[in-house]
Amino acid sequence: MILTDKNNKFKSVIEYGDYQTPVSFAKAVCQKLAAFYDLSVDVVLEPTFGIGNFFNGIFLSFPKVRTLYGIEINNSYYETALRRIETDKIKPAQTNIQLFNADVFTFDLSSIKKRISVKDSVLIIGNPPWVTNSRLASLDSLNLPIKSNFKGYSGLDAITGKGNFDIAEYIIIRLLSEFADYDCTLAMLCKTTVAKNIIRDINNYGFPIASMDLFIFDTNEIFEVSCDAGLLVIRSGTPEARICSVHDFYTNKNIREFGWIQNKFYADIKYYNSHDNIEGKCQFEWRQGIKHDCSKVMELEIIEGGIFKNGIGETWRFRLGQYVFPLIKSSDLKSYEISAARKYVIVPQHRVNEDTSQIQYIEPAIWDYLQKHESHLSARRSVIYKKSPKYSIFGIGDYSFSKYKVCISGFYKEPVFSLVWGEIPIMLDDTCYFLGFCKLSDAVITLSLLNSPECLKFLKSIAFLDSKRPYTKEILQRIDLKKLSNLVNLDYLIGFSESLAADYILTKSDFEDYCDALSPQQLSMFPNYG
Repeated sequence: MILTDKNNKFKSVIEYGDYQTPVSFAKAVCQKLAAFYDLSVDVVLEPTFGIGNFFNGIFLSFPKVRTLYGIEINNSYYETALRRIETDKIKPAQTNIQLFNADVFTFDLSSIKKRISVKDSVLIIGNPPWVTNSRLASLDSLNLPIKSNFKGYSGLDAITGKGNFDIAEYIIIRLLSEFADYDCTLAMLCKTTVAKNIIRDINNYGFPIASMDLFIFDTNEIFEVSCDAGLLVIRSGTPEARICSVHDFYTNKNIREFGWIQNKFYADIKYYNSHDNIEGKCQFEWRQGIKHDCSKVMELEIIEGGIFKNGIGETWRFRLGQYVFPLIKSSDLKSYEISAARKYVIVPQHRVNEDTSQIQYIEPAIWDYLQKHESHLSARRSVIYKKSPKYSIFGIGDYSFSKYKVCISGFYKEPVFSLVWGEIPIMLDDTCYFLGFCKLSDAVITLSLLNSPECLKFLKSIAFLDSKRPYTKEILQRIDLKKLSNLVNLDYLIGFSESLAADYILTKSDFEDYCDALSPQQLSMFPNYG
């Protein structure tokens, strides 16, 4: 079921899926499984069968199927599938079909499992919803798994980005767990990010996996939607696999492999041998920019000296540098050096959970502004704001006020690290990641190292470019700057620094001091890391 969310009238589409897998493609998927794996099947389970478009392909490709089980929450789809079975006469004489009009999240799979022998070849197939739990929650949907932190995240991670997950991911993990003791092949159409997440977290689950493959297809051609998706095929058994092979769906050509090597997760294993010597832990902590979730109020454009316009169209006079700062967004991070911002942002706190009531005494104009727009700020949905001081933001700390920042957008496929600096500290939004410095020379050296060919190739080995956000804190923390500094040619670093407009040219002495300061013995004394 492919899902869309153009506006509220499509709420039911988002919840249950109104775009069924085309019959021709469903047949092609079944044929692919039978031919590629030489697969013969006794039992088939389709956990979200929709109007039954996979049924015909299942019976054509697997004529020996003894029983087909199907689960579908939408009653209209369920009734349509029942009629098609009868009118199209696709049911083989020896096959028992049992369809359930039920919710896959709460369905008792033991009622099916007790009818299956461990010697049976089981195929779990289908096209589960392509939507996240947070998107459904925002619609007050009932079509959600039972509320649980099923990935085991803690703290803010559990209630913000990392706690979010695709419904398809939840369904696939549950089915793999339930049928771990069976001769099982799971074949699901899903976003490539779902496949990546499942394999990234595979060590957290208890089911044995013999092989993993992902067959990439053209979603525009099949579903008339634009995203990266594929047919994920996971086969249970031993020896246990930790690497997934990516193929072209139409030709079976191997594109790349991703997965686990020596307890490290790689997006493209072909880069592993030559660049694993950069793998490690970054000596500094990568930070994410400011999270405020209210751009109409918190983000401003300057009209003229001291006069700003917000997203509502109002103009206000503010003073720069106390609670109003220049702002850089992901879309601005396209060059190696940035010293001017096109946006500004209100920063009510200098650290998370700081008391905001003091603003009324320090900067009355900002306090009046925030009070006037309190209804917008109090309407922010995220739970992180509920028990925090009024007008709170997140992603803020002493590091946010560093004069020099080495930054990267989380969104773009081609990594570009930028030096952002200004006399008034420049803030970044929460789609950006950065290291903060107080000393220009250290910022330039770090920038030069991160933009080196050695580092960029390493990033290609660990970042999933088909993700919505290829570059995350988790990815960036794997860059060991000490190891990188031992690899990169000094002449390259000097040449790179000379190309910048910043009034600084890297010297050998500066670089040696920088490298010495990165050593474990000296790191705690690093003079200027923010």
